[in-house]
Amino acid sequence: MKTPVRIWYVAGQRLCNLSCERCVSIGEWAMSNRYDWKNPEDRDVYEQVVTWIGTRPYPVKVRLGTLGEPFASTFFLERAAWLTRQSDVEYVELLSNAILLPRRLPKLEADANLGKLSLWLTWHDGQVDLERFIKAAAFAQERYGCFVVVNTLLFESNAEAVARARDAAVAAGLRFNVDLGYDPTAAVQDPSAAVPVLQSSDALDTLAALGGNRALAEAALVGITSCRGMLCRAGHDTAFIDIHGQAYRCSNYSSQEQPPLGSVLGPGFDLPLRPEPWAPCAARGGCGNKEDFLNLQIAGPLRPSTVPSLGWTDA
Repeated sequence: MKTPVRIWYVAGQRLCNLSCERCVSIGEWAMSNRYDWKNPEDRDVYEQVVTWIGTRPYPVKVRLGTLGEPFASTFFLERAAWLTRQSDVEYVELLSNAILLPRRLPKLEADANLGKLSLWLTWHDGQVDLERFIKAAAFAQERYGCFVVVNTLLFESNAEAVARARDAAVAAGLRFNVDLGYDPTAAVQDPSAAVPVLQSSDALDTLAALGGNRALAEAALVGITSCRGMLCRAGHDTAFIDIHGQAYRCSNYSSQEQPPLGSVLGPGFDLPLRPEPWAPCAARGGCGNKEDFLNLQIAGPLRPSTVPSLGWTDA
């Protein structure tokens, strides 16, 4: 039996129904409240990449990311639904704010294997009513058997809101996760700037008290400072595909403009994965994405192996 390959792909879909102050989609790749795909080729690339992923001759575990809200895009969902029906696709994970789930999931039921759908649902305090959010998350889990994680981000002044989300998730029988919130405009090499909550000396204690995984947060801070030379699995059984269809060892290699593994859009392309599990990181800067730093050897014990999610660590 072949080892499954974890693929994290970020598509150019941009339409979002929220306007969060600390949205990670910024600058050239900002989300939009007006258009779904900024350029027609972005949609074409998405279709080609999803088709490539779904036709691999080995098992794959997929996280489909976007610049906006995936459930706001009919075309995005149509191709994601197709992907769930492919025999070698073990799961398809989407990142969402949950609000559109009660409307969209019933429409997907006929065309998707919703039992393969993993939902990483982040609550945005001030943008989404918590009761409505939890109700939508529970609907996906109870009605369709989706793997659901209620996710929150800890910033310098929202511990009380995170606690409310935790209590509501637990009461509804939902998985709960809290991670350190990042400032996407800060230099990631400086954790004190990139992670605002670190302005408080007891930030990790607060995260742990709220139900977060302290060891995971500590690994994140090591990764975001600098992971150059550290042993990492990325490129062995995991890969990142960017908006343009370029494949990389990880998203950090993409952002640091390291040489790609090749283009998914090229005829006959397949991932030239490394046979050795571990290799030193050669990126110049630190990695701030959970999907990346979980591949570091120091995060090995935290790396999920059986759950249908690239971010859930059973904290």
